[in-house]
Amino acid sequence: RQLTSATDTLLSALRSGSTGGCASATEAATRLRAVEEREYVMASCYPGQSRGRYLRHCDTGRGAELTAILYLNEDWQSEDGGNLRLYEPGFHNTQVKLDIAPVFNRLLLFWATEECPHEVLPTMRDRFAMTIWYRRSLGCSARAEPGRPDG
Repeated sequence: RQLTSATDTLLSALRSGSTGGCASATEAATRLRAVEEREYVMASCYPGQSRGRYLRHCDTGRGAELTAILYLNEDWQSEDGGNLRLYEPGFHNTQVKLDIAPVFNRLLLFWATEECPHEVLPTMRDRFAMTIWYRRSLGCSARAEPGRPDG
C-alpha cells in the first residue's frame, strides 16, 4: 500500500508540470494527465538458479501507458546480471538505449508504449521487483461499442 500511495503522489506531482520550463518535463506532464487508473501491484521473482529472464516486449497488451517498477534487491552486484534493458523506440528495434541494474529501492518509471520496448536480462541470483501499470481512464466515452471496428 505504501508503494501505490507513494507512486500515486509522485505522479500527481509530475502531472502538475511545475518543472521550471523544461520542455520534455512539460510534455511528460501533459501525457500523464490522461493516466488516471492504476492496476494492482504485481510482485515478481526471477529465479537465479534457472537464469530467470523476460524477453523483449512492450506493456501495451494490457493497455498500460506508464510502468513503475520498484526493485527489492539488497546488495545487488553487476555480476548478478538481471538488468532491465531498454531499447530505442519501436517494438522491433534492437538498438539498446540503456541497461538498468535492479538495485534496492530504485524506482523506475517509463512509458509502457512502443516508445520503450524492454526486457529483463538473465539473472544469476534471485531478482525481486514490484510493478504497477497505469492506464488511461476507460470512461464511457472511451469504451469500444459493439458493432464498431474497435469494439
